[in-house]
Amino acid sequence: MIEAPTMSDKEFYETLKLTRHALVISGIKISNEKMNKALEYFINHYLFYCNFIALHTVIIGEMYWVVAGIQNRFPFVELSLISPCITISILGTVKTWFLYTNKGILLNVVDRLKAIQPIVNKESLEKTDAIKCKIVTDSMKLLKFVHVSLMTVYIFVFTTFCFSPALLSSYNYLKTGEFACVYPFQVKYFFEVYKSSLWFFVYVHQVWATAIVIFNIYGCDTLFCALCVYIKMHFRLLGLQFEKAVSVSVNETRKNLGMAVERHQELIDLVNQMEVADEMRFILAFITFLVMSLSQISLVCYFADLLMISSIEISDSVYKCPWYEADQDSKNTILFVILRSHKACRLTAWKFADLNLGAFTTILSRSWSYFALLKTVYK
Repeated sequence: MIEAPTMSDKEFYETLKLTRHALVISGIKISNEKMNKALEYFINHYLFYCNFIALHTVIIGEMYWVVAGIQNRFPFVELSLISPCITISILGTVKTWFLYTNKGILLNVVDRLKAIQPIVNKESLEKTDAIKCKIVTDSMKLLKFVHVSLMTVYIFVFTTFCFSPALLSSYNYLKTGEFACVYPFQVKYFFEVYKSSLWFFVYVHQVWATAIVIFNIYGCDTLFCALCVYIKMHFRLLGLQFEKAVSVSVNETRKNLGMAVERHQELIDLVNQMEVADEMRFILAFITFLVMSLSQISLVCYFADLLMISSIEISDSVYKCPWYEADQDSKNTILFVILRSHKACRLTAWKFADLNLGAFTTILSRSWSYFALLKTVYK
């Protein structure tokens, strides 16, 4: 059995273009593509920490404001808006910190996926090639849909949070002739920020901090989804490989099974390495933030569920091959593959719980219960 040829590096990296750009701005390179040496050195050694300082000066100020707000009995809606912002900012930092400290493993996973990424001859009339073409095409369409959907949501969230206050300040100035210093977030600084001379600098600082969070989350989430889509695609291609493994020749059958088993083990190893917002403005910002948060959780659980299911389906594909015509050694190999496939490849949250659609429904149920409890206690 001849493996499909692989696509060029340029074609493979093109499918991760937006993800790569977002992660580079976050200070993480996931490819070995050449660039200016000075720029590459700055990205690899300093950019992540510069972003970290710029973001966490805002986070610390938000925490200070929340504590003061609780002490002064600020409206619950305001506290409900700022508190999740702090959480999502820290979460984005944790995600990028994990990738930054495991760049070697990340580069290895991406390189291995690049090496086995297939090219399917779309002009071929063979049934197997047509099925391969559909699997690859459907996977790339799904990945493109994820990029477009997340990009739309994050651009909407970014513009809502960052430009609504500027528009409000401009409107008040045109209407009253007085400039009101309004910022995207409630942040308590160690100096007086409600002065027109400082407004622009503080405002830009908060906008950049918001952009950092967006790039961190978008880059990490789309990378996770892309890796899941690629590995899911390869599990399905592997299923086809197993279905066609048994040949009239014993040696050919053993060779085909050996290649398929080797690819199965490689995919299992890749999965293991992956372990490693006036009142209307508040309501609008809160809704967009809620959508962004839910989209993150749902995407992580959905794609992890896809990966898990595709790893289980290998057993069905193996069973469909004419195993009864194979020799005894090949039958034993097929049996071992079926038994191993019954143990699903799973992604976990720090080994605490499996990530799948069942986990997503549990998160929604318990989050609402905790929110209702906190609201009751606060009142």
